[in-house]
Parts: sequence; C-alpha cells; structure tokens
Amino acid sequence: MAALLAGGVAAPAAAVTQTRPPDPVRAVQKQLRQGHGVRISELTAMIDGTRSTAAARTRGRVQLSPKGPVAYDATIYSILVPESSWRTALGGADWDDTTHVGGVTYTHEPPGSLPDGKSWIRWDWKAPEVAVFSDQAINVFDERVLRILLRGVTGKAVSGGYVYRGVVSHKRLGLPPTGDVKDEIHWSLWTDATGLPTRLRTTDLVYGREPKMGHSYDTRFLDWGFPLVVTAPPADQVIDSADV
Repeated sequence: MAALLAGGVAAPAAAVTQTRPPDPVRAVQKQLRQGHGVRISELTAMIDGTRSTAAARTRGRVQLSPKGPVAYDATIYSILVPESSWRTALGGADWDDTTHVGGVTYTHEPPGSLPDGKSWIRWDWKAPEVAVFSDQAINVFDERVLRILLRGVTGKAVSGGYVYRGVVSHKRLGLPPTGDVKDEIHWSLWTDATGLPTRLRTTDLVYGREPKMGHSYDTRFLDWGFPLVVTAPPADQVIDSADV
C-alpha cells in the first residue's frame, strides 16, 4: 500500500517538473563560449500617437565569449533617411556596414567618400560595452539584466517554447533615467523549448505627452552557437577617423 501511495504522489510531481519552463539565464550562459555566435535581426519603429512607423532595420552576427559579446559585424538600413543627413548630402547609401572587433569600431563608407584605396573608417569611440549592435535597452546576454527582468515573471507556454511579459524601469536595469514622467519599458521575451531567447520586443514611450511618442524595438535571435570569429577589415583599406 505504501508503495502504491508513493507512486501516486510521484506521478503528479513529475508532470509538474516536465512543464516548468527552462531557465533562460542558464540557457544563455551555456552559449557564452569562445568562438560561438548568434545572428540578430532588429526592426526599430517610431511611435507617434496610435501610429508606428518603421525607421531602421539591423542585421548582423554577434561573436560571444564567456564574458558576453566581444565582437560583431552588422548592416543597419535606415528606412527613414532625414533630408539633412550627411549621407544624403553626399549622395551616399541609406545603410551602414559596421564591424567591432578588438575593442575598435570600423564603418564601411560609400565609394568616393574616402581617399583612393580606403573604404573603412577606424573610429576612436570608447563605448561602455560592445552591445551597440542593438538599440534595445535590455541586454539578453547580461545575466544580471535577465535575472532582474524575469524575477517574479512566469513563462507562458506557446508554440515552440515560452513567452514572458512585464514592465521594467531604466533605473531598475541600472540605466540612466530618461527624465520622463514615467520611466517604463514594456517588454515581451520569447524563448525556444530549451530557454534560449528567440525574440525580444520592447516599447519605450515618452509619457506625460499627448500624443504618446517613443520607440519600439523588435529583435530576433537565430542560430545560437554557430561558429563565428569576426575579423577586422584589411589594414590597407582602413583610415583613421582623425584623418578623414
């Protein structure tokens, strides 16, 4: 009888364990390996009242390491190009090719905009972190950020994985405040069945104004763990930004 009772109790417990969502933090940690990469695709939109207008699209590859992202190459397409932009004034393209490796950022320039034989500018930007390949305020590669985001949030099962939703402030993420009446980021994070992020959608609004204004970001993560080593552009094609 005791054995039967024990078996009867154990079965529901096992069922609960099987339906518990895997930990996204641990799933990401497993991918932070030297030479591992992930592909990203991001759409940025401007919000004006009830209207949302696509502004830019980014496609790129991010090289990972045990400490997080260390390099990337990306192409940023400006869907809305301001008439006053320097690229438009020069008759240039509405896109940017950017490579960041070894702590240095390089941008590929339109033909004819640099001295003969040069096609890349080496910039002396000192970014606080390498994660400038995305406009998202939420960095899914940062364990601390992910834990803050998911604290007290329960994942809901969806086709192929899980989705988490919530609201977080810039201050709670350790980011500078925006100075708006409400400093909130509305977010949704999708993962696959193993817990790896597949999509992050955020809305960052400027509150206290009518109509409401702000930005939304929709980022997809693909091919986690594929082999990747980002390399710098050929040295003979590079010119320092101070010499442009």
